[in-house]
Amino acid sequence: MKALRVSAFAIAMALVAFSAPASAAGLKSFHDPARSVLVASHRACWKMASENAIDGIRACIARGIDMVEVDVRTTKDGHLILMHDETVDRTTNGHGAVADLAEQDVTALLLRERGGGEKNVLTRRHVPTLAAALAVVRNRILVNLDVKAAALDQVIDEVVAAHAQSSVQLNVSLDVDPAVVARAKASGIALQLVDIERDRKLSDSEFLAKVEALQPDAVQVIFDRDAAIDRLHALLGNRGGALFVNTMTSDIATGHPMNLSGSYTDAGALENPDAVWGRLIQTGVSIIQTDEPQSLLQYLSRRTW
Repeated sequence: MKALRVSAFAIAMALVAFSAPASAAGLKSFHDPARSVLVASHRACWKMASENAIDGIRACIARGIDMVEVDVRTTKDGHLILMHDETVDRTTNGHGAVADLAEQDVTALLLRERGGGEKNVLTRRHVPTLAAALAVVRNRILVNLDVKAAALDQVIDEVVAAHAQSSVQLNVSLDVDPAVVARAKASGIALQLVDIERDRKLSDSEFLAKVEALQPDAVQVIFDRDAAIDRLHALLGNRGGALFVNTMTSDIATGHPMNLSGSYTDAGALENPDAVWGRLIQTGVSIIQTDEPQSLLQYLSRRTW
């Protein structure tokens, strides 16, 4: 377990090394070398509030969750807001594509509870801007930015403007512009490479060369076969930073299987956490993203992880 603790510690330190906040009390727990695993909440504790909502972020902070994941899109007039879907239909009282709506029109919309849809009532929560979300997370919790439709340079601009570099982990692909990588690293923003194993066309040596060139702080691996995570860990060693795995079972909108991590799912973990979360941790995974963050946090506490 020693190597696992180092891996988790490394990602935490990478997130704060370049731009430590004036008061780092909110990040103190991530510096503890006894803390071996970080808990990431999918779409910001949506079950306790609304999807991609400020209240969801605050709910995660209040419960001691380490990291929130949020989705970023660009409005018609070029502003960045939080929204997973291409349209606002599922999660709000509005209609239409984010790309066809102005920022003031999107942020005026009311969010539905939890995962949205007509079965969930409207709340008084509004669709947040990325800037508003960064103001809440800064110095309080880590945030994984899943950029659905936005220029990475603009995202970096907003992170820097919010002085939130030490709290941000930015998702990138293997074909990310090297200039963006250089700028993010110079700004103190951690990078997470998203590797979809089923879509990868590279040989192991070609993939490893790209990872070594990118030098990500973490690799988020999406896989179908359970053995893939063992194989990737053996291939990368510590060269890819921390290993990040999603265990969400079903798509929030449709209820269909998400197929992100083979048989390692939240549904299985709630029945037998050792066989899912425990097995992933033993394999070398040090960041787990889930729709059940409190259950995972309780499990880690029981196992003193």
